[in-house]
Parts: sequence; structure tokens; C-alpha cells
Amino acid sequence: MSQFTLGLNAEQQRAVESTDGPLLILAGAGSGKTKTLTHRIAHLLDTQLATQYEILAVTFTNKAAKEMRERVAQLLAYRRDDKAFMPYMGTFHGICVRILRKDGQ
Repeated sequence: MSQFTLGLNAEQQRAVESTDGPLLILAGAGSGKTKTLTHRIAHLLDTQLATQYEILAVTFTNKAAKEMRERVAQLLAYRRDDKAFMPYMGTFHGICVRILRKDGQ
């Protein structure tokens, strides 16, 4: 059991440790989706199975995106207010704007 699976139930642990390809988590409100996703992202970054530029994490609200970024930063001991950390974590619109500004030509 890694530091990123502590406090998770069996299904959440399985999701965190699943590292072959993308993952979709469907669950009801209050079931620990955000915790599971943030722990999985931290696990992928910590084990160097992915870089922060290779992870796309889409949320529905700016508040949720900020919370996810802060949770991952806390798990990995990064600065919580670093806006450059996890550039492809955000809302659909925010991520698309970032991509268009970078590669719009």
C-alpha cells in the first residue's frame, strides 16, 4: 500500500493504482471521486509514470479545478498557489482556451 492509497476504500485504491491508460470514474455525490482522482494523479506524478503536462483532468467548475490542483500540490509538497502547476487541470472551457492561446495558429 502506497502513501497515496491510505484512507481509501478498495475500489478507490484500485482506481489509484490503475495506471494503464485513461480512467473514468462514475459515482454519486460525496462518494470520494475528487479524492480518488487527486490521489491517482499524485501517484502517477510521484512514480514518474506521467508528467504534469501529460495529464488532462477536466472538472465542471473553477472551484472544483482549484480544489483539485491544491489537493494534488499538497500531496506532492508543491506550492498550492502555483498557477503553472498542472496546466491541463481545469474546466473544459479553461483548458481549451489555454490550448488555443498556445497553439491557435
